[in-house]
Amino acid sequence: MLTAVELASATDQALIAEADREATNGQWQLARAALLQLWARGFKLDMTAMHLGDAYMNEGDAENGMKWHRQALELNPKLYPAQEHLIFMVDAQAETTEAEAIAVRQDWWRRFGADMYAHRQPHQNWAHPEKRLRVGYVSGDYYFHSAAIAFTPVITQHSDAIEPVFYSTLDRSRYDYRTKLFMNRYGDHFIDASEWSACMLANTIRADGIDILVDLSGYTGNNRLLAFAFKPAPIQIQAWGYVLGTASPAIDVVFADPIVCPPDVRAMMHERIVDLPSVLSYLPRPDLPEPAHLPCLDPEARGPIFSVFQRAMKVNRDTLAVWRQILERVPTSTIMFKGADYSPLVRTQIVAALEPFRNQISFDFQMDHKQHMLSYAQVDLALDPWPQTGGVSTLEALWMNVPTLTLIGPRMIQRASASFLTTMGYPDFIAETREDYIEKAVAFVTTEAGRERLLHIRKTCRETMKASPIMHGYVEAVEREYRQLWRDWCEKTEQAVA
Repeated sequence: MLTAVELASATDQALIAEADREATNGQWQLARAALLQLWARGFKLDMTAMHLGDAYMNEGDAENGMKWHRQALELNPKLYPAQEHLIFMVDAQAETTEAEAIAVRQDWWRRFGADMYAHRQPHQNWAHPEKRLRVGYVSGDYYFHSAAIAFTPVITQHSDAIEPVFYSTLDRSRYDYRTKLFMNRYGDHFIDASEWSACMLANTIRADGIDILVDLSGYTGNNRLLAFAFKPAPIQIQAWGYVLGTASPAIDVVFADPIVCPPDVRAMMHERIVDLPSVLSYLPRPDLPEPAHLPCLDPEARGPIFSVFQRAMKVNRDTLAVWRQILERVPTSTIMFKGADYSPLVRTQIVAALEPFRNQISFDFQMDHKQHMLSYAQVDLALDPWPQTGGVSTLEALWMNVPTLTLIGPRMIQRASASFLTTMGYPDFIAETREDYIEKAVAFVTTEAGRERLLHIRKTCRETMKASPIMHGYVEAVEREYRQLWRDWCEKTEQAVA
């Protein structure tokens, strides 16, 4: 760490090294100090502004994060990562409307995608409606990551009617045991495209004869939406990874469900919405015991335990204000926060927002996945943040027999947990207003009826989940949709030739 005097006298290269080092260590305030020195000197202003936006974003200061990313784009309208990061932050704001989320995507398309789409070429795929389909999956998350937990249950369990091909844009330095499982199982059908340009990837996909191409990343890290802009496959779909639409004519279909994408949102989408039994499927690890004990019924327990096992980035002033009222209403309760990105600054901000109830909160750092899952044995009720609600985290809690209390909203990003809870037959855990959310949280852990409901779920949830469309028959439903989309394309192609 450099002092203020050392920062002022450091060379540009020393400041860059300092910012990189502190960012790698998660010390975003220190990284920001070095970047502000570079900004004051006028050093590569577009890149410096973007990195300042990232630093603020990772500190939990979305307002300044968005400001600096917009500044970077004003300086360099073609600075691709800045636009992606801006989309990600706009999505996460409670005040963002669906129209605003679509507008920032349209801006991405105008800046980066439209020119590539203009150069798209006709497809030469064999238009036989019943042939074995070559389905390509593009992702930067072929490692142990929440997105991989979301898409692995589908892409690894196909019938012989599907020939999957995996295009990995994951940096090789992040390969882990899960990456190697993909590599060993699929051999030359697992393709390392991490260093390829969008054009090279698109050309390879076209040469490979991919019939259906699926984006599993959205605007998250290491995505290749620019390759999709070339339209290398006849049918292109967004599914399972970050499913909020792209506002891109290069994406034909978004896989969702009726809860996640209600009619008013559906009418605004540029892509066609195809409904699956659930927006996500789930394939649990096999080594997890089933917790049956409900902690709040333990006479020796201090009080009810709520959990927020979500990324810190999802937590905001609005959620904290509501959680503060829950702690006030249940003074014996505790909220347990856990995740890899709860930096010292984020923890300080959460404590300040929840004063004077700081003795009712705790922080656990991310542990190995099995231990993380076993932590649910300590939890009575999971609390969902908003607008970005849980996805995989909600499914994991349900597998451990812990329901999630969620606040449903009008946007797709606010409705994933509500979808799972509806599918599972737990609509009583879906709140319509902030006041309803508070009342439900209090009632579930303090009233006899509420605790009986939690205990019943504690004993039956896992079997209910196994029988639900989240786990039963999901891959078959996906393959039916693939086949119908392909048949439709073949019919259109035949009509065009005729």
